Amino acid sequence: MLTRLLKFINWILPKDDGLAVFDSVPDFSGNSQALFEFMRDMGEPEAVWIVEEPLDIEGVIQERRHSLRALLTILRAGSLVSTHGRMSEIRVRRQKYVNLWHGMPLKAMGYAETGEREFKEPVRFDDENYYLIATSTIMRNAMTACFNQDARRVHITGQPRNDKLFRSDGRIPEITGIDTSSYNKVVLFAPTFRASDYISDGRLISHHLNLPDFDAEAFSGFLKEKNILFLVKFHPLEEEEARRFFSEMDNVVLIGSDDLAKRCMDLYDVLPGVDVLVTDYSSVYFDFLLLDRPVIFAVPDLEEYRRVRGFVLEPFEFWAPGPRVETFSDFLEELERCLEDDDYYRRERRIVNSLVNQHQDGESSRRVYELVWG
Repeated sequence: MLTRLLKFINWILPKDDGLAVFDSVPDFSGNSQALFEFMRDMGEPEAVWIVEEPLDIEGVIQERRHSLRALLTILRAGSLVSTHGRMSEIRVRRQKYVNLWHGMPLKAMGYAETGEREFKEPVRFDDENYYLIATSTIMRNAMTACFNQDARRVHITGQPRNDKLFRSDGRIPEITGIDTSSYNKVVLFAPTFRASDYISDGRLISHHLNLPDFDAEAFSGFLKEKNILFLVKFHPLEEEEARRFFSEMDNVVLIGSDDLAKRCMDLYDVLPGVDVLVTDYSSVYFDFLLLDRPVIFAVPDLEEYRRVRGFVLEPFEFWAPGPRVETFSDFLEELERCLEDDDYYRRERRIVNSLVNQHQDGESSRRVYELVWG
């Protein structure tokens, strides 16, 4: 009833076409942040961020989520921009709604899920003021299926956050305080978050690189011998456990969500400085392919994950253009090869990249801006 009432009020209130409201998870990150910064450089329109906790950012207007001021700002805005579908429940057709989402789907999500997972059905719009973005024709089809959306509302612009991959060498020293030039290589482990990632004693296992036979002492020795800086970035719910696990290991640095938030950065400020990405089923590797650097997939539970969660893109073996490992010894072997040979799996990477990233030019923010406000 409250949602219906707010939507009715939104319907009768006049809109300010020069006002755009931005939202992201975490605050001030991802596609919304990248698009906002591009638009700020353009000088229009006026923008307000809806945030959990206001950040100390000069020149950025912010309203606390669930406050009356935030609600009134949303109700009078001509445009709403979000990475997680927020504000869509009360949005009306006179408002532009820009659904930037937070990554292209590899895992089944939304209406494409076939398992027993509960999900919140995305709000479906069929008007010309609704914009959902994708990175290629294949990804447009995937987003259409996941959102049960009219394909004419899905636009191939690329993701604004990926513009960062073309414009710097990474900002790892700013985030970690570490001079990466003193290391031979930088490797990042960035897994997807899985609520079922537990071992028998109830503790999360992703910090074991998903490998049941992971040997922390041997891994620490390997990193020191090869002079590798190993970065790890986990879901916030896993950070505390992972930080304890890695605290005694040499050459390993955990990048926390707070480390990024207080600097108004995100993972895409890290990726340009990474030589090899290690992941499992996170779609971050679709973006990393734009850098044409090796990816390793730690997937000992592939068949189980396929059965329980499923993929939008199959077969996974084709869409994962890099070595797939199930044991710790295989992981070390493949990591060493990736570090020594940039051409390893390059042909496969470029094929998949051409299918998932139509635009490879660092101009995605501009395309979104011109599509919606140009």
